[in-house]
Order: sequence, then structure tokens, then C-alpha cells
Amino acid sequence: MTLREIVLDFEAAALRAVASGGSPSDVERARDDAVERLRELKTAADSDLLEAIFSAALEIDTKSTMAKQTIGTVDKQRKASNR
Repeated sequence: MTLREIVLDFEAAALRAVASGGSPSDVERARDDAVERLRELKTAADSDLLEAIFSAALEIDTKSTMAKQTIGTVDKQRKASNR
């Protein structure tokens, strides 16, 4: 699996969680899977690939945080509209 595929797979899983009303743990699970795949790539990486891996990890972490915040906001809106 390539670095790009790892990031795209994570993004797809995070978007599915947000769109389907998933929980933050769904996003965390997708993040953890992606990070594990990045670790596997890291074992055979040269310095350029290591830099790209760290950049991808930061991107995944940032998008994970945003997805969890979105889920929290949507949950609050749903609860408010059910009152």
C-alpha cells in the first residue's frame, strides 16, 4: 500500500463516520489503522520517505481531530432539534 492510499483510505473512513452519524471512536479506529500502516512503511523508509510519512501522520491526526469535532457538533445539533 502506498502512502497516498493510506491517507485516502483514512479520509474515506473518516468521511463515512461523519456522514453516517458515527462516533468519535469510529474516527479513532480509522486513524489507528492508518498510523499502523504508516509504521509498517517506516521500517524500510529512506530519509525522504520518512519525511513524507511524518507529514502524512500529521495530516491524518489533523483530519481526525476535525472529523471528531464535526461529529460532536452534529450530535449537539441533533439533540437540540429533538427538544
